[in-house]
Amino acid sequence: MRLAALRLRPAMVQEDLNKSLLSFLFFAFQVLPVDAQATYPSEFRMDWCVGDDCFDQSISCAHFQLRLHSYYAEGSRPPLREAFFLVTLPPVYQRELLLGCPGMMVLAHLLLAEVRLYTHDPSEAATLSARAQAMMELPEITAVHLENIKYAWPLQLAMQRIANTSLMLDGRRPMTVDIVLPRCGEDLSWLANGSLLQLLPARTRVFVYEKCGGDASFVEYLSMRLESHIQLIHTQLDDAVDPATGLAARRDECTAYLSHVVREYDNLGDMTLFLHGDPSDHTPFGLLNILLRGISLGTFAGLDFVHLGSPRLVATYNPCQNDIYERAFNHPLQGRLFTYCCSQFAVSKRRIQQRPLEEYAKMLQLVDGSVADVCERIGPSYEKYAGQRLSHCFFLEFMWHVVFGEPDELPLRADEPKLPLPLRLKDSDESLPSLWKSYMSPVVGGYATFQRQNFESWLHQVRTHTDLGRAVQKNFGDGLNF
Repeated sequence: MRLAALRLRPAMVQEDLNKSLLSFLFFAFQVLPVDAQATYPSEFRMDWCVGDDCFDQSISCAHFQLRLHSYYAEGSRPPLREAFFLVTLPPVYQRELLLGCPGMMVLAHLLLAEVRLYTHDPSEAATLSARAQAMMELPEITAVHLENIKYAWPLQLAMQRIANTSLMLDGRRPMTVDIVLPRCGEDLSWLANGSLLQLLPARTRVFVYEKCGGDASFVEYLSMRLESHIQLIHTQLDDAVDPATGLAARRDECTAYLSHVVREYDNLGDMTLFLHGDPSDHTPFGLLNILLRGISLGTFAGLDFVHLGSPRLVATYNPCQNDIYERAFNHPLQGRLFTYCCSQFAVSKRRIQQRPLEEYAKMLQLVDGSVADVCERIGPSYEKYAGQRLSHCFFLEFMWHVVFGEPDELPLRADEPKLPLPLRLKDSDESLPSLWKSYMSPVVGGYATFQRQNFESWLHQVRTHTDLGRAVQKNFGDGLNF
């Protein structure tokens, strides 16, 4: 056997792609011809331009196949982003990939058909399934290729999953939703901006809890911009004076969230979204739109909790956090708290009501200033004066998922089989250099060693301060590509 590398340049068949360039790089093992033998390239790389926008992407057929098998057999992380990439390619490129690795293109369409059952009219899934069938009926996809799709790829499992999901979701009714927004001067016009928020369910209530005083005239302005089926409820929520400092303390979102649960415990919507006044700093609107689509269609009726943060929090250990955990849940923290950043999530009515009202009232007392804040500040606290921002509220950010019935260690959304499939898109990517084509290559391959690096020189550099410029904090809303 020898490794073969081939390049193909397909003919352009679309007017708007006349100036496009496509190159496929195939890596496959070449074998002697045998009757009914079919081998397929593993790696594909494509680069093309449409106008001034150029793209350079690669995908592994073998990796996609393995991850599909794991998803259908074990509920492992589904290759959703890869499937969206494949199915949204220009059709001329889809054809080339179909001829190069038929199973990948067919199964990508079937995986997205399952996704769309949750977020769109069933006709969308039917269209994707029909495309998969049409690809298998092309004259180039001969019997040997069909056998491979059927037996080497999870074709039957994918088709059965679509049928089961369709049956499960049939007859679902639209859900009611409450949106809880603590406000401290934020502009809430995004609620009425269709380019950001595509839709709000037919029965939507928006609760705005005013945390920092200010003019409430925006309520009338916002009400005029929102559609008539959306009810806007505005409440002034004054934080108590901290008994340890005698000064008013900002409780951030925690008092608004818990006050809402206590006040509306017996009058909750089917789903409650707890969001910041500027949610896109930490949550992509795309994720919110997927969630609201499922709520509108009623297909997320089985969802009890989903964290909506994009970045994850780094788990920490400190006595203050442990003390607050024990006060809130009446038992000590045994391990670590793993979760997403920034306190934005959706919780079902039944999940909220699984915890007695009295326990939420107790937690509210813990964060409303009734209990003195005696936690020592280490590092930047972003306070105008010591104690301005209640550390109890900050530490609750690490345990909201526990408040609403999830385990201490919250999995990544992509790895959580309990979530509806559309919510399992892969989380933020690290932007790391290639292991094989970068400064790391000699070390990874073993030629360079850490032992020969000179420990004393390394230690000296680690200990020596070097001015690299001022670090800048970036939020999701600043244009980060997550």
